[in-house]
Amino acid sequence: MPVLTTSSVPQLPTVNSLEISRFQVSLKGVGLGEILPATVLEKSAGNKYLVSLKNMNLQATSNIPLNVGDKLTVQVQSLKPQIILNVVENKNSRGGFNFDEILRQWRANPESLLQVLNNAAQLAKLAQTGQWPAPLAPNDAVRLLQLFDSIVFSSRTKNNSLFLKDFVSKTGLLLEHTIRQFVSDAAKGVMGKQLEDNLKSLLLKLSSSVQQALQEKSGQATETTAKLLNIYKFTEEALKTLETKQVLNSVFQDSDNGLVLQVPLALGDGFRLADIFITADKNDKQGGKKFSSCSIYIFLDLDILGKIAVNAGVREEGFRCIIKCESEEVRDLIDGQIAGLKNSLEATGYRVDHLDCRLEEGLERQRDEFLAEQSFSGVDLVNFFV
Repeated sequence: MPVLTTSSVPQLPTVNSLEISRFQVSLKGVGLGEILPATVLEKSAGNKYLVSLKNMNLQATSNIPLNVGDKLTVQVQSLKPQIILNVVENKNSRGGFNFDEILRQWRANPESLLQVLNNAAQLAKLAQTGQWPAPLAPNDAVRLLQLFDSIVFSSRTKNNSLFLKDFVSKTGLLLEHTIRQFVSDAAKGVMGKQLEDNLKSLLLKLSSSVQQALQEKSGQATETTAKLLNIYKFTEEALKTLETKQVLNSVFQDSDNGLVLQVPLALGDGFRLADIFITADKNDKQGGKKFSSCSIYIFLDLDILGKIAVNAGVREEGFRCIIKCESEEVRDLIDGQIAGLKNSLEATGYRVDHLDCRLEEGLERQRDEFLAEQSFSGVDLVNFFV
């Protein structure tokens, strides 16, 4: 991980944040990562606002263009030494500024998770070699790195039959989709369920610890400060990446009741991503869709096998699947595993209606066309496929 050369502490609040005056009372009973409703009461000169939060009126500053009466959904990023709230949603903003901006970020860099994993490896070296900065709790680093390791499909995780389920919960992919429920419960005075232990909550905790250590950097060695700055940069990039995944899933769930998973694969030449799109087909008695009947699209780009596309579906406990590849050698290799795959599926209770491997060209183009057809590929967003 490159060392930051600047000697000054960076601006800690993110661009979509509210910074509460440090001279005001603390938020009692509020935890890191908690989601809360807020209302803009007044707007004064510059970027200063009076915000109602937790039955208190607080002075705040923000670079977000807010208006009096705006109803916000905020998430607690930091409590000490400064209260910093990330604005997750502004219900009065035309077009949803936060969602659009985050979707643009994903379109511009869809493989950002791989960059985060590579930087996490550098973080692991600090912890393993005893160079973890003294102001930070080493247990936080250990737990965080264990979680990162558990979301990578590798020789260590391949035997976990609940890997995808754990991947969703540990990356917090469903959190943004449940924001409205958090806000609704809070408005009714109902104590909402605390956020589960996942990468985002641990990153928020580590980010807060780093911020406090940087603010108290008096007497610290220059090398320690540089490490803290690097760790802070890592947490911000990782949080931004997870936020893009959450928002992407929130949009896809609202429009198609779907789920987008970008699962890291550990291969001989490093990490690759498996893009998995799942959409529910069958309605339940209340009209909602359930995943007992669904369509699944998977796109892979592997080091030896090359590009692979999978089109699968589950219907009334029956399973169908077409695997596409671009070379005869790969097709022969997959054909040799078809019988074993069929037996494994039947052993889990599925009826295999169709299972086949086909040779096709232009799988990259097929992937681009598929993505362009999805709801999150709006015409108003940057088209990186062109």
